[in-house]
Amino acid sequence: MNTVREEIFALLRDYASLVPARFIQIPSNISFAEMNRCLVELIALNPHFQLYAPSNQYQRSFWKTMVRQLEDLLNRSGEEDEEIDPRILDHYLSTSPTSGPIPGSSAPSLRGQICDRGLPLGEPPSKSFVTYFWKPKLNQVQEHSHQDMVNLTHYRSSTLEESRTTIEGGTTGLRTWFASHMLARYLIQNPSIVEGKCVLELGSGIGYLGIIVASLQQLSPKVSSSLWLTDVNEEVLSQCRRNVQLPCNISSTHKSVEFRVLDWEEVLHSNVKPLENLLQNQINPDIIIGADIVFDPALVPPLVAVIALVLQFGSKSGIQRSAIIALTVRKAETFQSFLDHGREKGLLFEDIPLPEAKGFEFVDAVETGASADNVRVLRITLHRT
Repeated sequence: MNTVREEIFALLRDYASLVPARFIQIPSNISFAEMNRCLVELIALNPHFQLYAPSNQYQRSFWKTMVRQLEDLLNRSGEEDEEIDPRILDHYLSTSPTSGPIPGSSAPSLRGQICDRGLPLGEPPSKSFVTYFWKPKLNQVQEHSHQDMVNLTHYRSSTLEESRTTIEGGTTGLRTWFASHMLARYLIQNPSIVEGKCVLELGSGIGYLGIIVASLQQLSPKVSSSLWLTDVNEEVLSQCRRNVQLPCNISSTHKSVEFRVLDWEEVLHSNVKPLENLLQNQINPDIIIGADIVFDPALVPPLVAVIALVLQFGSKSGIQRSAIIALTVRKAETFQSFLDHGREKGLLFEDIPLPEAKGFEFVDAVETGASADNVRVLRITLHRT
């Protein structure tokens, strides 16, 4: 099934990106038979989701919602000869910790076990594979003969294993944040920024942007691209490596991806030569990227100092280096501190217009309060006197 209705693709995208089931609605213009078939073929039996599945908690919540909505759709259709595909029910039951009636029914014994978000009470969110669909720039301009249809072959996907808890073990790096999606959109719309370049990412987290950048570099005919992914937390960086190297991701075929522990606070040490050697000689990037790395006021001075250190010299390609940083403004004081410290170091800040969502299927409904309204994407350069 390479071509599907837009509404069906939206549901597939929502499931893959772990949109809470309470926000997912079966399209009203789709027949019961078609919806039944698509849920089986595109989700329940999808080989990708069998290898890289969402958590059992999420799957229970999703299928509970789908079964209830399918029952409603069947009742409205009046098609007495139709029934919910047994494979849907079997798949749902396989995710349940205990046997019992299908959630969504009126069984009081089960209602007491399920919270309003569709997760079993007392069961914390577990690690889960999440998949994001995105369309390379070349495919964004292709015309479709049927505008209400989506050709799945025009899309790429990026899959990660991440924690859906906000903070796990004291680090925010084990999940993907909203600003990362905005920067990914911008880079996908402007792939020349990373094609044929040496890219350094600060605060790579579990590798979402790294997968996007490595994929864009692999999709380019240029072969001189390289990518350095850095983070201060070794556990997070190990997860980053595993995600980038997942066989389902194009990034797994990239031969020039390096993973390196990098502590920004080293720039404030009396002996900064080792860090200078790493950044200027060993990595020698053409461009720096980073997403949602401006959140802790204590980290602003070392972050700014690292950016300024890298931008001091031209890249090996002879062009002036720049940094592209996406951030969510949670506290105005922290953002202003970032700007003030940067200007003291001679940094220039330019706002980049946020990319339109058309052609991009990134969804992140988990980060409470996050929206494009409080996301900034900045191009940073060093003032030359």
